Parts: sequence; C-alpha cells; structure tokens
Amino acid sequence: MRKMELLYHNLLPHQASGHSLLCSRDHSIYRLDLASQRLRPVCHLPAKSPGLQGWLKNKVARSRLRQWLKPQLGIEHAIETSDGNIVMVYDRIYLYRPNQGNKIACVVASDHIANLVGPLRAGLASHPESGQVYFGEYLNNHSCPIRVIKVCPATATASICWEFSRDEIKHIHAIQYDRYRNRLWITTGDADQESAFYYTDDEFTTVHRFAGGDQSWRAISLLFYPDCIEWGMDAGKDAPADAINHIYRYHFETKAREQVATIGNPAYFTTPCADGSAILATTFEPGRQQDTPEQAALWRRSPEGDWQPLLALDYRDSQMATVGRYGMIYLPGGELPANQLLFTPINCVDSHLRCYRLSLTS
Repeated sequence: MRKMELLYHNLLPHQASGHSLLCSRDHSIYRLDLASQRLRPVCHLPAKSPGLQGWLKNKVARSRLRQWLKPQLGIEHAIETSDGNIVMVYDRIYLYRPNQGNKIACVVASDHIANLVGPLRAGLASHPESGQVYFGEYLNNHSCPIRVIKVCPATATASICWEFSRDEIKHIHAIQYDRYRNRLWITTGDADQESAFYYTDDEFTTVHRFAGGDQSWRAISLLFYPDCIEWGMDAGKDAPADAINHIYRYHFETKAREQVATIGNPAYFTTPCADGSAILATTFEPGRQQDTPEQAALWRRSPEGDWQPLLALDYRDSQMATVGRYGMIYLPGGELPANQLLFTPINCVDSHLRCYRLSLTS
C-alpha cells in the first residue's frame, strides 16, 4: 500500500485548481497551496443569529478548543466559479465574492423556495461561461418533485430552473460540467427506472434523457474525455446481491458501452488529473447485499485508460454525530495535478476526518 502523508486534521477537500486546493474546516473555507502545503483562510460563514448573543455563541462554537473536543463535518458543499466567486450550501446557500472587503460570506436569499433541500456531496456544478452554479435536490422517502436550483453569484439570487417529477426520479446525485461538449450532465437514481443520465446544452432551458433503465446507469460522478465518458456504478445497499459495481466507458462515435473494471463497492467520487489519468473512490455501505470488502478504496485510471486499485482503507464507524455511517473517501472536484492526490477518509480506521497527500509518481 502506498504511504499516506498526513497534512491536516478535520479538513475536507472541495476543488483542485492549478497549484491549490479549495477546502474547508468547520464553518471556514481555506486555500491549500499544493507546493508549500500552507493553508490560507479565504472566508467563513456568518453567525446564524444576529446580535451579541449570536456572536458569542458562534465564537464559542468556532473556537479551537470546541473543535478539538467535538469536531464536526462542517461545510460539505463548496465550489469556486471561473471568476473567483465561491458558492457554499450548508444550512442555507452562501456566497463569497473575491475582493469584497471582508471574509464573511453572505446569505443568498432562498426563503421563496419552499422546503429547499441541498445536494449530495460533490453535487454542485459551475458553468464556466455564464458563471451560474447549479445543484439538484437529494431527497429520500418522499413523494414530491425534485428541483434543480440555479445560484447566480452576480445578483446573489437563487431560483428553481428545472423540475423532475417523482415518477421520473427519486433524487439527483450530481450535476457536472463537461468541457468537451460544453454540456451539463445530471445523474439520477435509485431504482432501475430512476437510474439515468440527463443533459442540458442550454443551462436548463431544455433537458434531455441520454440513457438509463438499470443499475449500470446508476452513477454519481462522471469522467469526461474527448471521445467518451466513464463512470463507476453506484449500486448501494438497497441493490440486489448480484449488482456488483463496475466501471463503464461509453464511446460517443460508436454509441458502444463497455465494462472496463470491477470495483465491488459503489463509486461516489471521481477526479480527473492533469495528465489524463483519474482517481475514483468507492464507499462501503454497512448492510449491503453484495459480497464486497468492508473497505473504502481508491482506484486510478492511467492516461491510457487502464484502471487499477490504488489504496484501500478498512471501515470503522467513528460514531460521530454529524456524519453518516458509511465508510467514504472524500475527493476534490476540479482537476488534480498529475503527481499527487489529496483526500479525506470518513469512518475509516485511524484516518477519520484527516486530510492526506498521496504521491502518484512511481
């Protein structure tokens, strides 16, 4: 097993870009320089309640002592747009603009969107041309329509830009931007008829169903290439025992799909690297029907398209109140450099909520 280098405790990676990584700890956003490994504060969420009492309560909750005694997951959804705006989804939608004069994010009004529900982790997408940020609601045990929310950083507004009926899907897994086709893709689940890929070429003026209909189209994160897309299946603990998860590749020219690797546990996150390689993370779901290892794992795609296991971490429930019970490895979005990987395991033995660096050089 490759040696993991511990960088920071209680730090979540969000987005890799160039030589830095956007990440979070508790209610604050930081930028990590990948060369020096120096962590620089960018912004933080405002106190939830106004006045002196709210300020004092927030001060205590954000203190180093409180975070050491009782750490929490904090901001799970954050993305930086092409013009430097940072959109965060926590208990509300927040926006931080560069050069705004302070480091306190503002609240994006969303009270007009009744019963708003946030995305699954890594579900935020930013369109580089318009600067708009999109996410889909992630709901379970419901009968209501599932909405796509558009956040406009220029006007600090949020609105509903699309809606799926409950008959179509159960929830949205993620929205991702495909730079090769200038397209936003939407992945949905969870039953066979709900598992599908959708796309929009006009930022949700129209939405088209690409393919779906069984567990092989149940995915969270896609990888994009000039001639194809790739994904790992997300057949979780509700799937039958024979629904072992694989990696698939779809070729646009021939419209052919091939199975290229077997990964066992469901794939949650993928991140491309600058040299054409990529990283995929699988998640262990206690109670699964499939006969798979009790591990969260990383897989690496070579620039030539071959997939190999990279790292496996044994599962152990942290019993932490603010996280679920799954064993996971959080990867950043964006694009990683070719030589190193940054990640944070959740509910894994001796590595829970710690940010690590892994060298990808031979």
